[in-house]
Amino acid sequence: MSPVAKPKKRSTSQIKTSQFTPHGVVDIWMEGSLMHYEATGPFNTELVDCLAIAQRDYLLATRPQGAWVSVCTVVGNAMSSPDGIARYAAIMAAPKPDNMIPVATAFVMAPDVEGGSIMAPQFTKIYADIGRPFQIFETMAAAQVWADAMLEQARTAPTAPT
Repeated sequence: MSPVAKPKKRSTSQIKTSQFTPHGVVDIWMEGSLMHYEATGPFNTELVDCLAIAQRDYLLATRPQGAWVSVCTVVGNAMSSPDGIARYAAIMAAPKPDNMIPVATAFVMAPDVEGGSIMAPQFTKIYADIGRPFQIFETMAAAQVWADAMLEQARTAPTAPT
């Protein structure tokens, strides 16, 4: 019997949550200690619901060990409906098992991403509200440097007494 292969990629395009069509798509994959999300918008509530399921399924299948950082690259359009961003905030605030929570989250939004400057403060508030380190970068290279620093900080942080 061969070992079970870990999924290489998961996508919101593989999930259906309602009779309404999700707007946008998010692909998810892991490289080392980075969980990558490539998000092509605009986004609606149905897409956010698909993302929650795709992400949960991927994390359950891969079961990341140790500290990891999520990095979301937004492609084309960052806009979300008001209901979509409210749903995203609610999902991010919902309790999760420790191994399913990154130590930090970075978004990569180049200056030409439509709606990036409108959505950036909303994403920043969502992550501030849940107390997770968060930054938005214009390039993946800059996000990678920050993610590596966040991982190093997590690995060298003293552990709390039990």
